[in-house]
Amino acid sequence: MKRGWMLFFGLMVLLFATACGADDNQGDSGDEGAEETMKEEETSSENEETEEDVIKKAVNDLAMHSEIKAENDRVTFQFSLENQGDEAYELGFTSGQKYEIVVKNDSDEEVYRFSEGQMFTQALETKTLEPGDSMSFEEEWSDGVEPGDYNAAISIEANSVNSQTLESKPFQETKAFTVEGDKPSGDDSDGPAEGEAFRNVEVSGKNGSYVITGEAKLFEGSFIYNVEDGHNMLIENTTHEVDEAAPSWSSFELEIDIAEDQLPENGTLTLTLFEIDPKSGNPTNVNYIPLEQFQG
Repeated sequence: MKRGWMLFFGLMVLLFATACGADDNQGDSGDEGAEETMKEEETSSENEETEEDVIKKAVNDLAMHSEIKAENDRVTFQFSLENQGDEAYELGFTSGQKYEIVVKNDSDEEVYRFSEGQMFTQALETKTLEPGDSMSFEEEWSDGVEPGDYNAAISIEANSVNSQTLESKPFQETKAFTVEGDKPSGDDSDGPAEGEAFRNVEVSGKNGSYVITGEAKLFEGSFIYNVEDGHNMLIENTTHEVDEAAPSWSSFELEIDIAEDQLPENGTLTLTLFEIDPKSGNPTNVNYIPLEQFQG
């Protein structure tokens, strides 16, 4: 009888130990599964950050340079995109058009667009820039060139880099130039001639805080300015009065402050100065002043 009780007790201990082992295994399996899920989520997050970093690094490494040579009857645009980084970048284009040039006169009227009337292959194209490589272009505008002051917006039309989509046009420059010669005669008013309303304009400051100084010769004794980043108007049209009206040149100073959360990640912050023609009510003597270029 005593031996039977001992066998029964031993069997119960064995069954209890087996059950505890099974529970422990299930617990370990659950913990391992949770750890695996967390690792997968961390890996996915790291991959997303890497994709964003690719674009920021590319924008910093790919430097755009441009030069404008203006003659009496023609204007030559020379520009390039250089890989100043330590790795290769593949630029994607939605068509055969690699760049765009848009020229506006001092009345903010578009007078030339490179792509107008052009035919481009409608197929995806790519261009790889190895470290130290560059892609260079040259275009000439000769049809309808007249003496005057102009602004040219030159951009590389890439829509992706290393297969990552570019949401804006980070490879773009805006430059002012003058075609010498007799400027068109205006009306018989005593106001300044076209394109001669502003001179000696200088910009200082960075990261949203800027001081702009210069001289203005204004028929009404005041001008209007605004600030935009190519997509958004950050400072709406604002009137600034000077001490004396034309024919005198009068000094002016503007203090521009843009909140940090309004500054673009990529693009150029541009100040526009202009007058309003008292007869037509349209902008005249328009000047574009780059304040700062942001590249991620």
